Amino acid sequence: MQAVRSTRGEETAALERSVEAALRTIAAVQAERSAPQVRSARLRLATIYGVTRLQRRRERERAAG
Repeated sequence: MQAVRSTRGEETAALERSVEAALRTIAAVQAERSAPQVRSARLRLATIYGVTRLQRRRERERAAG
């Protein structure tokens, strides 16, 4: 026997639950990213990445110049 298709109300409710779950996940990730330890680590990594990029660019400029 073929499954009966959900009604619009059930589909709408399922979509709303899905959106709510996504918003809860986003809020949790934002809270985690702004936690002091995580924020500090992210800033350190960003600094290291920036310094590394600058060093590589200077090396390329010296090699080309």
